[in-house]
Amino acid sequence: MRCGTSNLVSIAADGQPVDFDAMFAAPRLLLWFGAARFAMAQGMPGVAIGACTHCAVPLTVSSREPLRLPCPHCQEPVSGPGGEVLVDLWPEAWAKVEGGGMDLEYRLAILEDSGGIAAGCAACAMPTPLEDPSPRCRRCNAVTWIVRPSGQRVQMGVRINGTRGDRPFKVVVPIAQGEAMLRSDAAIGTSDKSGKTVLGFTGVGCAVAVALFLVFWFGIFLAIYLSR
Repeated sequence: MRCGTSNLVSIAADGQPVDFDAMFAAPRLLLWFGAARFAMAQGMPGVAIGACTHCAVPLTVSSREPLRLPCPHCQEPVSGPGGEVLVDLWPEAWAKVEGGGMDLEYRLAILEDSGGIAAGCAACAMPTPLEDPSPRCRRCNAVTWIVRPSGQRVQMGVRINGTRGDRPFKVVVPIAQGEAMLRSDAAIGTSDKSGKTVLGFTGVGCAVAVALFLVFWFGIFLAIYLSR
């Protein structure tokens, strides 16, 4: 949908993409989050079956798209709409952020209202109370809950697990907020790594300078001693 590149995607018999590596770098996950936020807010997320080989944005098919996948046991084809035949609404793409006192994993999560956890509006981050029957955000009118054929309401959010400041950190936030946090944390982590690299180079440079200084003065003293 972004660059027009055609992609051939293999789907396993269990309804999951075969060649999809869910571990992303932070910039690539930001692209994934942005696409998920837009799709969720429109109420038409479809089913993501992989990432474009050219621009890395999600490849999606309609949840109503008719599909036929072979049963992994008897090889008889299982037919039905994508929302029922494919396993996940979107694969749980994730990225790791380290540095600056952080060791965090960011991942896209599918939340069901029956699970008792709501992330909030994907577009504006307004809270979405579980008891609110409205499927739309009362602030920006974006879609907040999608009703599956089973009647279960689901929404997408960002789950963050790990440590921050050497203390356990575990939250679920709206996609818009998750994007902002990942962008900030990735910049801090990158800056921290760059600072350590520069510090390492500086330390080596200082050691070399001291060694050259000592060799220089040792040479002078040796020359004076031999000239006597």
